[in-house]
Amino acid sequence: MNTRIFLLTIPFFFCAGQLAKAQSPEKPLQVTAVGDINMGTAFPSEKYLPADGGKNLLAPVAHWLKGDVVFGNLEGPLADSGETKKCGKSGNCYAFRTPTSYVSHLKDAGFHVLSLANNHALDFGDAGRKSTVAALDKAGIAHSGAVGDVASLKVRGKKIGLLAFTTAGHSYNLLDIPAAVEAVKKLDADHDLVIVSFHGGDEGNRAVRVPDKMEYLGREPRGHLIQFTHAVVDAGADLVLGHGPHVLRGMEVYRGRLIAYSLGNFCTYGRFSLRGALGRSVVLQVRLDPLTGALLNGQLHATWQTKPGGAKPDPKAGGIADMRRLSKLDFPYTMPAIVKDGSFTPGAGQGAGLFTLAKAEERAALRELLGKLRAKKVGMDLLRTAFGDPRAAINKTVLEKFARPAEKVMTYERYRGIFLKPKVLAGGKKFLEEKKELLALVEKKYRVDRQVLAGIIATETRFGVHTGDFFVLNALATQALRMKRRARWATEELRALLKVFKDDPMSVMGSYAGAVGLVQFMPSSILRYGRDWDGDGRINLDQWPDALASAANYLKGKGWKMGATIKRGQANYKAIWRYNPAHHYVKVVRELTHEFGYKPTGAKKGAKKATKKATKKDPKKDPKKDPKKTPEKASK
Repeated sequence: MNTRIFLLTIPFFFCAGQLAKAQSPEKPLQVTAVGDINMGTAFPSEKYLPADGGKNLLAPVAHWLKGDVVFGNLEGPLADSGETKKCGKSGNCYAFRTPTSYVSHLKDAGFHVLSLANNHALDFGDAGRKSTVAALDKAGIAHSGAVGDVASLKVRGKKIGLLAFTTAGHSYNLLDIPAAVEAVKKLDADHDLVIVSFHGGDEGNRAVRVPDKMEYLGREPRGHLIQFTHAVVDAGADLVLGHGPHVLRGMEVYRGRLIAYSLGNFCTYGRFSLRGALGRSVVLQVRLDPLTGALLNGQLHATWQTKPGGAKPDPKAGGIADMRRLSKLDFPYTMPAIVKDGSFTPGAGQGAGLFTLAKAEERAALRELLGKLRAKKVGMDLLRTAFGDPRAAINKTVLEKFARPAEKVMTYERYRGIFLKPKVLAGGKKFLEEKKELLALVEKKYRVDRQVLAGIIATETRFGVHTGDFFVLNALATQALRMKRRARWATEELRALLKVFKDDPMSVMGSYAGAVGLVQFMPSSILRYGRDWDGDGRINLDQWPDALASAANYLKGKGWKMGATIKRGQANYKAIWRYNPAHHYVKVVRELTHEFGYKPTGAKKGAKKATKKATKKDPKKDPKKDPKKTPEKASK
């Protein structure tokens, strides 16, 4: 028979902030985004401009540039004249100047908003940027670049804001994360949805991966992009769109929001290298819940370029394959679920909970832990769901409890006083009376005395009153990630927890150590010793029949001898010790067991045998033949 295991659970009513689960009845809001756009440059020579004036650069893929918001990164100014200070005496540096007439191609292709925050924004100084802004304003295309330049669009009654960042002080600077957070919070305060664009990261074919650290282009810092993107989502961003490396990078779902780390070279004519990954790109279509901003689903359309440039559909879908592969490499537990045709959904989990750890070293430790659980055959989707649940977190109280466990910091008399009190003793007698029929049957089957079961349950849960108010997954994850001495053990208990409670592991409540139920079983003990006493097809440790049978089976498995003494070094003492390895604990359980009427039958027999044995060896030791010893002294 397949036995389903079930234990204490609580319903999931979490509905706070950015992870509200209610979905709007409104039609999804579609944002379409592409990466870098440069339609040619008249500097240093007009030979870098397309012969047809750029009319056909975007036309082959314009049918994909549809949506409520269509975005791209304009790499370089729109200007018809001017001088650059970027090149010095060299006339062959990478400074771009695209004719202002080309703005019509952007308008005709369907763009609504463009980023002007990048390392080419000031190729022709402030005059070039002013020319760009004027051309876009005239065409009715919104923009964000210089500090204070914020794009604000009205779409189907929604106010949508877009803020563009780069790695320089001439624009909103992603290197200054605290300032970026404040800017996003300010925008979020008076907009329904917020989009953040960023131009950062290393460049070139070698830059396809997203490291969880600061990136550099030569000696120039180009941002700790994971730190930045997570921070702006925490501040209120609903979609984050990256560009800058000129190659595609992976995507992840963080707190239910999509982060695309680089959309590559979309349309870069003339002076851009298009070798290898530099020539592959995508059109990203994202559908968001208009009420919450959460990712609903999306579609990738693969594009490619060959020299001299110009976007066109890629029949080999190389960009989609790149996005799937790179997302899996860099964000295996938070990537969207991307299928071969380019369609995608958020995938399992919400990218929240423990995936929101604030430091790179913490994220590395979590990924190592998840790798160990994967090696123990725990499914990827289960890991994503459990650890990405908004309730999953490091619990500092667990660390504090382990730092000062009552069994070790209290004197025995003080520890004993917690349990050996009239209320507990009266509860034990009542329990033994109310459950006597069940206890008799369990005792008979497992050969474990009912009084010791009562003693353990009194100590563990006060007969079911205190079963624990910690999320067990959090308790175990905290031990695995923050307590080196317990990490290996806690990892195995996490594996067991995810196997036992795979339907909703985050709902399981228990002690700070991770024990659950009326008899405080660790998850691995449920797997090994749990018993379905009432035969309902599940091991339900929040019900007495299964709980008592399981506890008895555990003690039996650890060597309990029915009726024997509970003496240090002997089997029964060791059995209780294995339930909780602390001498204070064992001694209290022993006292309670005796208070509840336990009378070892082996003690007197053992004493008689010892006396006979001693008498045979040395008759002078027989107290009956030693007039100097009274019977009372002899018994001691």
